[in-house]
Amino acid sequence: MSSAAGHRTALWLCARVLVADSSQSFSRSAVLLALGALLVWVAVVVLPHISGRTGITEATELRTADLRFRLTGQQAPVADIVLVALDDETLEATSGAGRAELAGLIRNISASGAGALAMDVLLADERDTETDSELADALASVPSTIAAAARFEGEATSTLLPHPKFAAVAQTGLVNISTDTGGTPRYMPLVLEAGGAFYPAMALSAVVLFTGEQASFGPNDLSIGSRSVPLNEAVYLPLRHLGPAGTVRTISAELLLAGPRPDLLDGKLVVLGFTASGVGDRFPTPFDDSTPGVEIIATAVSQMLGGSGLRRDASLRWWDAAHALVLTGLCFLALVRLPLSRAALAVSVFVSISCLIAWAVFAAGIWISMAVPLLAAVPPVFAGAGLRYMAERRSAVLTERAASALSRFQAPALADRIARDPDYLVRPEDRFMAILFVDLSGFTGLSQRLGPDGTRDLLRRFHELTGEAVGQAGGSVLNYMGDGALAVFGLEAEESGGAADAAMRASFAIVGALENARMPEAGQGQTSCRIGLHYGPVVLSRLGASSQQQVTVSGDNVNLASRLMETAKETGAVIVASQDFAAALKEAPAYQPEERDGIAVRGRSGDISIVFWTAAALATRRV
Repeated sequence: MSSAAGHRTALWLCARVLVADSSQSFSRSAVLLALGALLVWVAVVVLPHISGRTGITEATELRTADLRFRLTGQQAPVADIVLVALDDETLEATSGAGRAELAGLIRNISASGAGALAMDVLLADERDTETDSELADALASVPSTIAAAARFEGEATSTLLPHPKFAAVAQTGLVNISTDTGGTPRYMPLVLEAGGAFYPAMALSAVVLFTGEQASFGPNDLSIGSRSVPLNEAVYLPLRHLGPAGTVRTISAELLLAGPRPDLLDGKLVVLGFTASGVGDRFPTPFDDSTPGVEIIATAVSQMLGGSGLRRDASLRWWDAAHALVLTGLCFLALVRLPLSRAALAVSVFVSISCLIAWAVFAAGIWISMAVPLLAAVPPVFAGAGLRYMAERRSAVLTERAASALSRFQAPALADRIARDPDYLVRPEDRFMAILFVDLSGFTGLSQRLGPDGTRDLLRRFHELTGEAVGQAGGSVLNYMGDGALAVFGLEAEESGGAADAAMRASFAIVGALENARMPEAGQGQTSCRIGLHYGPVVLSRLGASSQQQVTVSGDNVNLASRLMETAKETGAVIVASQDFAAALKEAPAYQPEERDGIAVRGRSGDISIVFWTAAALATRRV
């Protein structure tokens, strides 16, 4: 499959996955609109990169390349290169290293057995005839290439060439280097056209002289003998910086002024140039702020002789585009389909993997873009995060409304527990709880007298007073049953120890609230109630069909609490509690009860003992 076809296939798959089942979180139209904007943005980022133009990503890409250079660390140059430096010590010893000193230096380099010489020194003018002749003879003693420089003036290009006396005995090589806006060398043009003629780079000329092999250019590489050197599509060599200044083996020219040094130069390709302070070109690199231009040339020579290189051509730009599309699609997909917290983690993982891949292949000499995928993904990530935030916000509002609605059908504490744990009571639980049954006294006669509307208003007021009293005591009303209600205390296991005391407080509060309430619906006289209390083990569970359930309590102890409410009517009491309930109290009741033994309870065998409170006793003690 071609790169373009793979690109289209990846695009189609991302679109299908992003739109599929999107209705779970977003409307399909919202996802399609966001997807369309995403593709437009990816195209804006990717298309200039594919065409080889400097796009909006290039500055960021170069910064990430510098980071990858540093993370990869220094690379060793090939052993066949020696940089002979016209450094500060040499200039001081020779009072400026004039052409006579250069002639002597080159003769000693030749006598040291150097295989070839690349001299990064411009010899454009003619000076002393005798001295120039000595320098020309010295250059003729070793295979040499000497510096020329292309000058760009608008669209016109001219060349500063060596004087013919020197050009006749040595090859000419351009020393031009392509830098970014910050001055860092990025490429070396291996062939340049100037003034209607083509000139090779000094580094290329030196390698051909040194190896004696032919060089030929392919679409994306340079062949020198059996070696293939990766280039970009414009016969520019991407420079793989080896390290800080001095990484290429360097010796001072001062050592060679005294005589030949075969131990240092025999069989080597010598690159000669200025490294002295304030002399010659110097460039910032990823490893330091000032590297001599002659060492940049030596770096290019090392790459062409088989050292560490860097591949960045048109085919890799298509992979960058596919990489950008996949990363953008995965990040957007995660943000659209996952909860925001999990989506943020997924995006972090995707971006980290993308960066690790870009660094790993860079370390292996393949320069795929790190910036293009990242910059392509950033706006869609923010767009997806915004969509996800709005979806989760909308879901939270709906959940809050649902919880609020649920709380109107369940006790607030129970509704909160169900909202936090939807599986609450999927399996029934045995629990020790205090059970409270309450109903209105004389309700049948009241309902006949009040009619439907008056009865409804009376019950609403009664239920409100009951719910408030039970809730303030820490209990939960499980069910309102006409003129009555069922409440429980100790809904959570840790609350069961004080459940009886809470039910006792709620009972007194209900009675007091009814006596103090102004209830015009009831007509003349006070409204009263009857309450049955019991404490013991019950079964707390869900009852009903799978589509509609309610939480309730069941068991013999629940029935007993209901029957005690009937006992209250028979004994003329307001509140009746079992002895088990009284034994469970940890605090003395606010009102002293009366006791009675031998009470028969309908539907139960045997008698029980009870404690009870009459309306008169409660009213007297309340005063």
